[in-house]
Amino acid sequence: MTSRTFIASSLAFATMLAVSLVAQNNPPATPDISNIPAPRGVYYHATSGWISLAPKVLMPLFDERHLALEILNVGSDHTLTHLAGRRAGVQIGNDARPTFYLHGIDPGDLYLVHFESRHAYREARMTTSRHFWDWTHYRNEDVTDFEIAAVNGDVVAIRPAADLKPGEYVLASGLGEGYQSLQMGFDFGILGGQ
Repeated sequence: MTSRTFIASSLAFATMLAVSLVAQNNPPATPDISNIPAPRGVYYHATSGWISLAPKVLMPLFDERHLALEILNVGSDHTLTHLAGRRAGVQIGNDARPTFYLHGIDPGDLYLVHFESRHAYREARMTTSRHFWDWTHYRNEDVTDFEIAAVNGDVVAIRPAADLKPGEYVLASGLGEGYQSLQMGFDFGILGGQ
């Protein structure tokens, strides 16, 4: 092999490698959002069209024993939040970094949270605080970072910063001032070796 051939093939390989690495980090092309459903919500664009993630109310669950211990200021430092069903209605099978489109929902108080599947429900553990206005938070190990991009008007795209492991997830959005312990959750699953 001549030195010119070696240099040319090395440059070609380096260029192909750089292009493939850049392509991996770029988000997928934005679909045509002119036909995104009108109601406020969270949507995923599949090959079959727009899929709406069903909204659910999330709140910490305290039983009577836990509440009594809290009143006496000797309670536990955690609680749980549950969602009915072992799996979400929307299951994504071919995209470990799905892009979701928030229509009319403020991404300022949004969390991407991993929920554990149990026999007939899903749950996330939350840490609690003794301060009423700072009552509950998702555990850091259950929260995934995501990227945000403005799309058009009141539509914002969010995408996990890294591939999601197979399992159940919720996009949890705060309800606003005065509703610190209530959130709206939009659930989905990532298929794989569960």
